[in-house]
Amino acid sequence: MDKHRQGATASYVVLALCAVVWVVLPAAVHRFAQEAFAEFQAPALHLAGKARDLARFWELKSRDKEEILAASRDLARANAALELQLRRYEDIRKENVRLREMLRYNPPPEYLTVVARVAVRDSSTWWQRIVIRKGSDDGVRAGCPVIFSDRVIGKVAVAHHTTSEVDLITSPNFRCTGFLESDEQNRIVLITGAPGRGLASGRSRVTAIPQDYVYPVGNAPKVTTTGLGGVYPAGLILGHLEGGQRTTQDGNFRESSLTPTRDLFSLQEVTVLVPKYPTPGEILLEDQAQKRLDELR
Repeated sequence: MDKHRQGATASYVVLALCAVVWVVLPAAVHRFAQEAFAEFQAPALHLAGKARDLARFWELKSRDKEEILAASRDLARANAALELQLRRYEDIRKENVRLREMLRYNPPPEYLTVVARVAVRDSSTWWQRIVIRKGSDDGVRAGCPVIFSDRVIGKVAVAHHTTSEVDLITSPNFRCTGFLESDEQNRIVLITGAPGRGLASGRSRVTAIPQDYVYPVGNAPKVTTTGLGGVYPAGLILGHLEGGQRTTQDGNFRESSLTPTRDLFSLQEVTVLVPKYPTPGEILLEDQAQKRLDELR
């Protein structure tokens, strides 16, 4: 019994001496010992890895070819199903983004909103129009502004019973007034549509730009509606000014091109702002029509 206790005590003493010696040794010896131990166990690790690979190889080798082909077909079907699911998720994401953009703008209380799907797109070089699936039966009237979120798309040109024709902001029939971004004096500019040339997409033209207007540094300046004229609410985005500017013939103003904020011919849905009360232009037209009726009578 005493011999066992003496042996255990001697073992503890040797262990303590080894620990003290290991602590006292310099760092170079520590690194050498670690590297030596790693190199010592490296062959065993390589052998274990190769043994696993060899066992996997013979396991696959022992399988029937028909079984492997069936597994390959199942894997191809699973990959195709996952690919379809990913595409479906991407479509859902795009739909979510589109709906969020539509709900981002709160129209003024004096307007009613009518959401309409786009039925036909006319991208000819002269007429820039879309046809929507809402008409006079839904309350849409000629002259109503058409928007997507807080961006101007165009104006209703003709309202039929169940459909309406919309002149886009790139149409030659489009007219609107706007404010330039970073223009502290809020001087009014005129925006008109311009037909595309050849295969080029349509653009709008901004005229009456003051000579002393300075472009903001960085991004292209936005052009927003003024709210004058009783057609478009104030603050809607018409587009961005392009870089090049030209001086008009009289030399008093400059003009530039306007790039719409969206691809107008990729729209699927738009919002028509229907005024709750007749606009001054509609009242004037009604008065003129009433006068003509009185004259005919």
